[in-house]
Amino acid sequence: MAHVHGDNKKMAEAAAKAAMPGPMAPHGPMPMGPGPHGPMMEMHNMMHGAAGNPGAHVVKAAAQGAAVTAGGGLMRRLSRHPLLMFGLGVVAGVVVYKYRKEIIATVASVGEKGKDFVLSTKENLEDIVAETQEEGESKS
Repeated sequence: MAHVHGDNKKMAEAAAKAAMPGPMAPHGPMPMGPGPHGPMMEMHNMMHGAAGNPGAHVVKAAAQGAAVTAGGGLMRRLSRHPLLMFGLGVVAGVVVYKYRKEIIATVASVGEKGKDFVLSTKENLEDIVAETQEEGESKS
């Protein structure tokens, strides 16, 4: 696949070009089998839902990469405007303040569930160790 920096149009074109099926895979010919591209490609298509379009996952990955690149550019532009960043911080602070009780309750609940999980795991481990010791003593 072409290595492209920057321009989203170039990235999309490179992804479309890479998605076009060719007579050989990039790493050599694939073994022939029940499907037109061999059993491995058939299994890959079944797992990833691209049975009708073998290059669909490449196009999807390129689109996701373009979205991440566009998001990075947006954040870069936002960071150059300190008043806008301050405003976003104020908005985030207001939202956190408004929902502070729910946030605190959720964090406390997660903490309690974590403690319960650790205690139950410890008890299960102690039971397993005790059973193993009993089996070892009975065999001796």
